[in-house]
Amino acid sequence: MGNPARQVVQTPIVYVPTTLKLSDEVFRLLRDFIYQKTGIYFQDTKKYLLEGRIGKRIQLLDMSGFDEYLQLLRGPQGTHELPFLYEAVTINETYFFRNEPQFDVFERILIPEIITRHQYNGRPRVRIWSAASSSGEEAYTVALIYLERLKPKYPLLDIEIIGTDINNAVLDVARAGVYSEYSIRNVPRPYLDKYFEYEGGKYYLADHVKQLVRFEHLNLYDRNKMRRMTHFDVVFCCNVLIYFDMKSKIQVVSDIYDAMNSGGYLFIGYAETLHGISSAFKLINFPKTVVYKKE
Repeated sequence: MGNPARQVVQTPIVYVPTTLKLSDEVFRLLRDFIYQKTGIYFQDTKKYLLEGRIGKRIQLLDMSGFDEYLQLLRGPQGTHELPFLYEAVTINETYFFRNEPQFDVFERILIPEIITRHQYNGRPRVRIWSAASSSGEEAYTVALIYLERLKPKYPLLDIEIIGTDINNAVLDVARAGVYSEYSIRNVPRPYLDKYFEYEGGKYYLADHVKQLVRFEHLNLYDRNKMRRMTHFDVVFCCNVLIYFDMKSKIQVVSDIYDAMNSGGYLFIGYAETLHGISSAFKLINFPKTVVYKKE
């Protein structure tokens, strides 16, 4: 992109100890900048998180401190630094089959219902969105369920799975499909043997599984980009809303609602709720999980 080398470092963040101190004034300015770009809000008690995570990025750039880094973000080269800022401030905790009750309801109840409603020239079609997909485990879990459980029952089923995230680094991991022991610890042994290859301490996902999922960069707080997301039957947006304040939650959930087909279903995290955020969805209770339906 023709960026100055000092301002764009094309290597992953290396987490090393940092002694840089973040003043209260610059913390508030950085927090406001991050909120404006992402909708993610860091409370005063989370100052240490920004100090630690961004401080490591500042050291990698060989900058003097947080004020200089803020100037970079606000300057003409700031757009090139944003992906690294997003990588520093987002949390990417995920693994395969993380919320098994959700996937069970998805497979046994939701998909059969959607199939009865969505027939295109005699061929059922389902569009699924893993919002904030991180390194891809959630989206690939859906792909595995399709191959192992849904395709044998519905051989004509046309399924489209899209994973999105604000963090380009984790999207690269997702596209590569190479995972650690931690990521695959909940994968049933038959799935592991059939769809993964173990080599050098890593688990390599089979190419035909990776081909079922398309990963795209997306900031859920970017309303223009969100308008391009349309016609989804199932949306997984788990453990994302907890990082937004109420205003941002309302905006993001509203845009997700608009991206869904009528009768579509939304999964969120167990610690999350749409109470006070949106009354447009109908809450449906299932054993060990809930789902929100667009009516």
